[in-house]
Amino acid sequence: MKPSLSTRHFGRTRIATFAVAAAVAGATLIGSGPVHAATVAPADSASAGSLSITVHPDELGKQLNAGFVGFSFGAGTVATDSYASTDLGGYLKTLGDTGVVRVGGNSGDTTFWTSTGETAPSWATGGTITPDKLQHLATIVQDAGWKVILAVNLEHPDAARAADEAKYARQIFGDSLQAIEIGNEPNFYYSDVSAYYSDFESYVAAIEKAVPGVGITGPDAETNHSSWLGGFAALDAGNPDVTEISDHTYPASACGTSTATIPQLLGTGSTQYETANAQAALTAAAQLGVPAAMTETNSVVCAGTPGVSDAFASALWALDYSLLIAQQGIVNADFMDGTNAAGCDPYSPLCPGTGDLTAKPLYYGMLATELVGTGRFATLDNPDPADVRAYAVSDGQHLTVVLDNVQDPASNGASTVTLNLGGDFAAGQLTALTTSSSAGLAATSGITLGGQQVGPHGAFPTPQSTPVSVDGRTAKVTVPAGSAAIIRFS
Repeated sequence: MKPSLSTRHFGRTRIATFAVAAAVAGATLIGSGPVHAATVAPADSASAGSLSITVHPDELGKQLNAGFVGFSFGAGTVATDSYASTDLGGYLKTLGDTGVVRVGGNSGDTTFWTSTGETAPSWATGGTITPDKLQHLATIVQDAGWKVILAVNLEHPDAARAADEAKYARQIFGDSLQAIEIGNEPNFYYSDVSAYYSDFESYVAAIEKAVPGVGITGPDAETNHSSWLGGFAALDAGNPDVTEISDHTYPASACGTSTATIPQLLGTGSTQYETANAQAALTAAAQLGVPAAMTETNSVVCAGTPGVSDAFASALWALDYSLLIAQQGIVNADFMDGTNAAGCDPYSPLCPGTGDLTAKPLYYGMLATELVGTGRFATLDNPDPADVRAYAVSDGQHLTVVLDNVQDPASNGASTVTLNLGGDFAAGQLTALTTSSSAGLAATSGITLGGQQVGPHGAFPTPQSTPVSVDGRTAKVTVPAGSAAIIRFS
């Protein structure tokens, strides 16, 4: 992130959405922050509504894997050991026993690497990274069972130094090192993707010589530069250097004079933009025969918007967004900013406290995504995807249905949803993502998942659930506006 600027479907893919998405994906996206059609806020209704959703558990799509959500934080965090006095590892473990920590961001190109104690140059405003500092991070991620993607500096080109950092990273992280990222958002300092690719290849050659077989990601362009994905894939085709196509996505912007609102974040304009970006990454990845990941993502580019990115709306958004791009085939989404000891940006899922971190609303959305479990997305028919986002995941024995009611509770009643399950299930268990605060979507407190809150050191008691009866192949659930339900049928 740079400061500047009713149809059958898998999950909730809509024909109309894909039509808009295809148009957006085909355009050259320029500038800072997202560019998409006028956003459409969820429809208002003073009364409760009813909705019938049909699931087709025999029509299966992409796989939802464990560890889909991860963290992305600036390389400057490694340079300052910002997490050393916190229990970052505890919060990683709460999300699951696998995941990705991507280290990069703006400071990926303003930090200086040295393994010999050299004095940092004047441009190194992000600080200095040393082997000892990598070891501190390695201790945390290895204990949690997570992986690391580590960015090397490209804005100040030095392929030999990048190769030296990659060599030490492999020695220190071992199998926990998933890949080396070459530069962060190079569209800001290269005139075009061809110029970037020339230096990228020089880096690849040096890194491969120093660390044979290490994973490489690219091109990590800024959220409005999806055209770089296709251009990069065309250049890297034939004998791909990357083991993963990496992209950045933020559906709203706080850069410059831009503003973001909750209706915008939860509106269909955002989902169309997210779909377009995911499709661009997946198309490029398919050309190279590698997976695609959103290695840097969040709600609002340029550090987020108070009252939006740090509110309960961001939890509902994160759950919906994660499942939306996962059901298309994206393998991982790393939410910026993982930890920032210097303060707390509005979009941060974790914020520094006294000797530990504090889980913010976004973290609850990430945790809810992991509670969905694993399996393949099942087709479903949802006549109202603007108001109630719906997904279904089958693991062969269980069917998990997610209902994310993004309507504003201040002006909307609950939605009564009749689920036609398409199979024989005895009963279900419902886990709710909600807030007790009268502030509703703008709430920053009272947020619970399964009636529980995330405590110090990432402690999270077993979430509570309520039974859902099944009548034949049909279940009926009521989902209040401004809440989400995860229902697991057995």
